[in-house]
Parts: sequence; C-alpha cells; structure tokens
Amino acid sequence: MAFNIRIVIMAAALCCIIACSQSEHQVYTPQLNQAPIDDRQTRSEASSQAEGKKQTSSNSDCETALAIFERRILPIFQSVQPSSCAECHLSGVDLKEYIRPTQQQTFASLVSAGLIDVAKPDDSKILQFISRRPKQPSLVTENVRQQEYEAFREWVRAAVSDSALIADKDAQPIGSQLPEEVIRHARSDRVLESFIENVWKEVGRCAACHSPDRNQKQVSEHGEQVSWIKLGDPEATFKYMLEAELIDTNTPEDSLLLLKPMMQVKHGGGQKMVIGDRTYKQFRQFIDDYVAVVQSKYTKIEQLPEPNPETSVVTEIWLKVEGIPAKFDKMLMQVDVYQKIDTGWSENRVATSDRPVFGGGNLWQHSLSLTANRDSDWAKQIPSQKLPPGKYLVKLFVDQAGKLKRDFTAKLSDEDCIGQIEVESEWPAGYGNMTKVTFLAQ
Repeated sequence: MAFNIRIVIMAAALCCIIACSQSEHQVYTPQLNQAPIDDRQTRSEASSQAEGKKQTSSNSDCETALAIFERRILPIFQSVQPSSCAECHLSGVDLKEYIRPTQQQTFASLVSAGLIDVAKPDDSKILQFISRRPKQPSLVTENVRQQEYEAFREWVRAAVSDSALIADKDAQPIGSQLPEEVIRHARSDRVLESFIENVWKEVGRCAACHSPDRNQKQVSEHGEQVSWIKLGDPEATFKYMLEAELIDTNTPEDSLLLLKPMMQVKHGGGQKMVIGDRTYKQFRQFIDDYVAVVQSKYTKIEQLPEPNPETSVVTEIWLKVEGIPAKFDKMLMQVDVYQKIDTGWSENRVATSDRPVFGGGNLWQHSLSLTANRDSDWAKQIPSQKLPPGKYLVKLFVDQAGKLKRDFTAKLSDEDCIGQIEVESEWPAGYGNMTKVTFLAQ
C-alpha cells in the first residue's frame, strides 16, 4: 500500500515538472523586473492573462490580427495614463493619437501616413517611434515602452498578412496634428535647454546659500533641503525644483522660486531680485513657458516665445556707483556697460546689471553679467567671465514710473536714462575689488 502511494506521488511530481518545462517555453518574460504602475499594471496583467489563454492553443500564430488588436492595442488607447512618449514629450505627442477606435481605421491610417511598412513590417516607422528613448530612461517607463513596442510589433506582423485590412482604405488623420515646431518645443530636452538658459545660468546668485559646496552653515541651521542646486547637473536641479514644488503650475507668478528671492515669502538670504529685473524676467520666462508646455497651451507657432537674441553669463565682477540722488531710493536701476572701440563705443552692451538704489547711502552696487549677441565673437568669450581692461561707458537707467512693476516684460529705454559715466578699469573679480564710479547729477 505504501509503495503504491509513493508511485502516485512521484507521478504527480513528474507531471508538474513537465508542465512547468512546457510553460517556460511559452510564457513571455519581460526584460525588466520592475513593472509599471496604476492602470499600466492592469494593462500588463490583462496581457499576461491573455497570454495564458493563448497557451491552450498549440499554435499561437493562429490568433487573428483583430484579436491581437483588441488584446494589446485597445488597452493602450483606453488607458488614462500617458504613454511612454511622455518621457521625451511633455505634451503634444502620445501613442494614443496613433490608434483609432477600430482596427480597420487604425491600420489604414497608419499605412496611409507611411508609419507601417507592409512589405517589411519590422521596419515600420511606428515601431521606430516607440523605441526612441532618452539617454537615461526610467525603469518604469522603459518597461512600458517595451510592452508598447512588442504589442504593436505583434499586431503589425499579423495585420500585414490580413488581405481584408490591406484592401481597407478607411484612412483618417492620425498622430499629433500640432505643428512640428510646437511638438519640438515641448520636448524634454528643449525644456531643459530653456531651463539652463534662463535659470541655471543665474544660480550663481544663489550659490552661497543653496550650493552644497558653499552652504555648510545654512545646512547645519536649516537642513539639507536648502541645497537645491545640484553641482554641475542642471537636469537634476530642475527635477528637484519640481519635486520640491518650487514651481507653481497653477499660478506661475506665485512660484516659490520667485517669491522667496523677492522676500514676499520668508527668505534667509535676503532680497535677490524684484519684479521686472533681469533675473525675474528670465525666471518668469522659463516658468511661464514650462507651464504653457505641460498644460498643452501651445497650438500654433505664433504662440511660442520669441528666442532671446542676447546670451549672458553671471560674473563676480562688481560695480559700485556712488552719488545716486536719494530721490531714487528703492527704485530699480539698470546699468549697461559699453566698450570703447576705434569708432566710439560698442553698438551693443557688453555687460549689464540691475538692482534697487540704496538711497540712504546714495549708492547702487551689484555684480555684472556679461552679455553678447548669440552669433557674435564676444559670445564665444564671455564664458571666461572676464571683462577686458580698458575704457568703458556706463549708462544708468531708473524705473521712476514703476512700469516694470506693472508689466514685468517691459524694458527701460532712453527716456528712463538719468545719465552716463566714462570709466577705465581692470575689472577685477570679487566683492572686495569692485570698480567704483561717481555719478554727477545734471
């Protein structure tokens, strides 16, 4: 009796081993261990369940293109979550836009748009689009991208063999209908470029308190959260700003990135900018543009922001202007610096700075930013953060009418100029080595 029981147990175990061995050759194993979340997880589970059903058939190739479409493509179309496209496109592009409610419409539209190669399905452009990835893709999105690619590849392979689908010409507009310029503007790499140009270049003003190589005292007093600058890594800095909610996508003007340095919210570092000054303009330009991108507000080329023809670099070259009349106290003063050339003074400014006047001390002082037209030879030199020794003309502009407070995009012009000063300097760097000039009121 015991011998018979042992035989039954061994037979059952052998059946399990055989079944597992067969399953190993039939079940798809993803390359990544981390599964997607939310309804993407549901999408994956649904696909796995369907795969299990397929295993009951001796030949999975017998599944029709329609069955594959309903099993693997429609869940992508119906998902409330963004596709893997969102990792590179903050708006304007989503894989759902390349799927229509029916298989016939989807196939005919993709073929008509040149996105499916009927002769060489594995070379189809739709597969090439899906497989595109950033340099450092996230594990979750990479897994989703892999599922999307394999779903479309399986369906496309089956669809090109379906004569009825080939004959169907019910093509409709498919994919993003936005202008290419708008789509490119919303790419994550373009957004990062804008961040570098408008925010990252200015973080030198914040480094004393917020850069980990210089703020040990602040960290000891307030914690690691004050170190929002990530050394040499603008992308990581931008991501931290988003995670720390320093950018308000509902009311951009209320972003902490603006309010704290303006002292409208408690800020231990004091006032670093005011509404309408150059740094505020650049921060707002980036924030407003970013919000417009993520909220899909751009639909026409004309809505895109105009590129700034001028580039700049923050320096540690300080300029002090003494003798400023007390009546200009707390008004924003802009200082533009022009270089002496053979024919007079340079046509474009070579440096600039702005900050409120300290009327009680009859002075204005601040560090300079070197400026240049993007296509000029000087633009190639300003990264050195050095201003050549020599003679210069300093023009002073004061916002006496408060127009920058009313419209931060406004610019000071000749009507706001209160005078100019000629100066010759070596332009040494450092607060203790600032160049000093005296303003003689007219």
